[in-house]
Order: sequence, then structure tokens, then C-alpha cells
Amino acid sequence: MPFKLPEPLDFGRPDQWLTWRKRFERYRVASKLDKEQFSVQVSSLIYAMGIQAEQIYEQFEYDEDNDEAKLEDVLKLFDTHFVPQKNVIHVRAVFNTRSQHSGEQIEPYVRALYELSEHADFHNRDEAIRDRFVLGVNDRELSEKLQMQADLNLQDPNKHARTGPLLAF
Repeated sequence: MPFKLPEPLDFGRPDQWLTWRKRFERYRVASKLDKEQFSVQVSSLIYAMGIQAEQIYEQFEYDEDNDEAKLEDVLKLFDTHFVPQKNVIHVRAVFNTRSQHSGEQIEPYVRALYELSEHADFHNRDEAIRDRFVLGVNDRELSEKLQMQADLNLQDPNKHARTGPLLAF
């Protein structure tokens, strides 16, 4: 059964690379391209991506004659090209300055902390969210009460947020 190549990558939208890559990987398996030689797989990848991929590919440095080389190596080079390097300091700064907005309920505030912490590379993400919540909650009385709990743990804030802010942790 012949499978159609994915649409070419829109090079004006590099944020779509990872989605496009997943589509190509599915195509590669479904069409049995993954059973072909490395050079055939790479050529198929470049062809499927579109003409602009040629210029990018030519800039990559790796050993094309290496029998051990795999398509994954080339895909990682494209990942490096398309996926911006995250600035952990900036991501953490945004997280650490996030406080509960006036009128914002507990549940959306905690959800926002989860989202902001996703790419912050915290050693202990739950502790970071717990601490930011305690310091950023609008209710000063609640904040002080939570600060006095030495064994305060982040458990299921979404479940408890529906019953009231005092039970958020």
C-alpha cells in the first residue's frame, strides 16, 4: 500500500518542525522506509522537507560514509537547527515572578505555575511550584499559615482548589 509523503515543511514556521518530524517518522515506518539504507532514508527526508532543506543539510557536519550513521543523527541536527535553545534563567525568572492575579482563582493560578515550570529544569518541580504558590498567593494570611507548615507538600491542588484556598495543599 503506497503512502503519501507528508506535506513539505513550512520553513517560515520553524515551531512546526517537531510536529512535521513526527509525521515523517510515522510515514517512514508505514512505508517501510526505515528498512532502507541510510542514504535512501536521508534523501527521502530532505526531499519530503522541501527544497530549503538542501541548504540547511549542506551545512551539517557528520560522516556520511559512516555505516553506523542513522537517520536519527540527521534528525537531531535538524532539531538543533529548528528548536530554539531555551533560556532557563529567563524561564525561571518568569516563573519566580508569577503571583496570583487579582480575582484569579486558586486552580488557574496553580495550573499557570505548572505550565511556567515545565521548561524550567527544576531539580524538584513540585517543591518549586509549592514555594512559588506560597509566596505568590494573594491571601497574605493564607501565605503566612502555609509558611508555618514544615511538612507542606504539593499533592493535588486541582482537586483541593475546588473546595477552597485553604485546602490547596
